[in-house]
Amino acid sequence: MTTTTAGALERIALARLPELQLASGLFRASATVESVEETGPAPTTLQAGAVVLLGLLRADESGIPHPFSSGALRTRVLGDLGPDSTAGVLGLALWAESRAEGNAVGEITGLLGGEIAGRYDRLGLEQLSWVVTGLSEATVRTGAGEYSAPLLNESLGELLSRIGPGGAFLRESGTGHRNRPTPVASQFHALTALAQAVRAGRREEAGEGTDQLAGALVGLQREDGAWPGLVDPQHGEAAAIYPVLTVAQVALAPIAFRVAAEAGAGGDLQEAVDRGLEWAWGGNLLGFNLIHEKEERLDRGIVPRREAGPVSRGISTASRRLRGHPPEPQAESLILDPDVSSEDLGWVLEAWAGR
Repeated sequence: MTTTTAGALERIALARLPELQLASGLFRASATVESVEETGPAPTTLQAGAVVLLGLLRADESGIPHPFSSGALRTRVLGDLGPDSTAGVLGLALWAESRAEGNAVGEITGLLGGEIAGRYDRLGLEQLSWVVTGLSEATVRTGAGEYSAPLLNESLGELLSRIGPGGAFLRESGTGHRNRPTPVASQFHALTALAQAVRAGRREEAGEGTDQLAGALVGLQREDGAWPGLVDPQHGEAAAIYPVLTVAQVALAPIAFRVAAEAGAGGDLQEAVDRGLEWAWGGNLLGFNLIHEKEERLDRGIVPRREAGPVSRGISTASRRLRGHPPEPQAESLILDPDVSSEDLGWVLEAWAGR
């Protein structure tokens, strides 16, 4: 099943991405999903371009033909980086550059250090995770330890400091908002970051955290294969079940669990990946197939129906505060989101190109 899924997802991503590319050469920024992607800076075309570049470079490494110039996109991404770039975008760009020629690793690392400037309290979990992954990849792939080691040590220390009281899920920030629910996507990005740090020689620091977070995410998976949209790091439980986004099921979980397994994490991680894929193939509560091979498209996910403004927000907030007891969803309260995201497709390529 995984082989069939890999081929289908690879083809869908490469077929759908051209319509999302802008005249600038970058890609359309993703729309946020209410209550799940509400933390951190809004996505930008530069962020989308960096994620797609990662996926295209993965395809290039595997010899997969595609209608893009990875070199031109790399040039555009590097050219748009500057002092105003977010730490997360710089981390993504560093990750991609480590897979490309690597000539700009030192420059990007310098920009990253200047942007962070010790102010990790400004970085959400997703952004910090991309920083750690980018620095780790620069160390592994380019031998740029002289540039990246000090900042990697500092950033990894901050990431590890966010491990919650239960020793598993990571908090959104190290100071303030400690109890804020985090998107499950951020937890997968954090697992990828910890596992990549192990690959970069930080096993003593990050090995235990990698194993614990991988096990916690396997334990969080629901009977139908879905991962809840929001996680309560304080109590190690689901904070809200829906929205469930396709990218988390078919790309972010496989990426994180694959790297975690390579880093030595135990447990049947492949079984969790397979169950997540089955959810997207129609094993979800609505019985909808979210992977459309013939039409060459992916649905964004399954989301709650929106009620009247303030009432809906009040119910959503209250449900997330019910420790360990988010309301069990009913099929009639859910709808399909058919939107498409260039970032999602970039992560799909990173997960499956050449697999």
